[in-house]
Amino acid sequence: MKVIPVISERIEEFHSLKSSNLFVGEDWCECFGSSLQRFFLVDENEKPIGGFVAYHGGKGKLRTLITPPFTPHIGLFTNENKSKPVKVNSFRKDVIDAIADFLLSSKYVYFKLDFAPEWHDMQPMIWKKIQTTIRYTYQIDLQQSVSEINDNLDSSKRNKINKGERDGLQVSHEPDVQLAYRMISENLESNAIKVHESILQNLLSLCKSKDFGIFTLTTLNDAAMAINICVIDNKTGFNLLSALDRKNKQGQAGTFGIYNSILRAKEKGLYIFDFEGSGVPEIEEFFRSFGGDLVPYFSVTGGKWPWPMLMKLTKRI
Repeated sequence: MKVIPVISERIEEFHSLKSSNLFVGEDWCECFGSSLQRFFLVDENEKPIGGFVAYHGGKGKLRTLITPPFTPHIGLFTNENKSKPVKVNSFRKDVIDAIADFLLSSKYVYFKLDFAPEWHDMQPMIWKKIQTTIRYTYQIDLQQSVSEINDNLDSSKRNKINKGERDGLQVSHEPDVQLAYRMISENLESNAIKVHESILQNLLSLCKSKDFGIFTLTTLNDAAMAINICVIDNKTGFNLLSALDRKNKQGQAGTFGIYNSILRAKEKGLYIFDFEGSGVPEIEEFFRSFGGDLVPYFSVTGGKWPWPMLMKLTKRI
């Protein structure tokens, strides 16, 4: 088994494979333009048996490969067709081993790829000295009753939600792409995070046109207070983007909006609400207070010295 880049003539073939998630689907991938690279997993006969996607960055010979912006993971999928646990485990280990070999033999000066929680065997990466980090997200079981979801909230969150209702906060789930784009881009810029303007605009438009997303706008007296965008993959809703209006700050708006996004995801018949994790302590605490289950997932990083170290220092700064 090995990994090979998908050339332009084979993109249609890539999307004809029966992928199991939105993030390698044609609609999602088209939002990223030519910077998105698709990869085949092929068997010993060069037959595609799966794949994943990643995002090309950098300039000239200093090329980078990362999880696509605004995307939870690289969308790794396979058609393993195995039934016995030993065969499933061996097959999945071979998949990760093939990706590890590809990364080590590549010319990328820096790479950072995130895997979905179900890809939890990263031993081949560890054995080959690729930095492997455990990250965490919180997930709420939406098959619980609303009463159970409320009972699991931290008391401070319940108080904020109740106060928001008393203060007159309202929510709308009608998609407003331009308002969402403005609020989200302003929040990203205020935190010195690269916006990726065209990608953000494309993804918001896709979530509206294809019904892949849940827009939750929180208002007070018709003024926008907060926006929350949840993207739907199978039966999971990912809390992809949230923003507060920088001019009209209201203490309960962020909590109120996410809470109503959770309820909307439940109304739509989803099974899981995923907070899409964060390593920032204050954000982690905020997500944790909604009462979800802690779920680990893996991220691998590496590249050509000294670029991984420089990227790490840049993020710290």
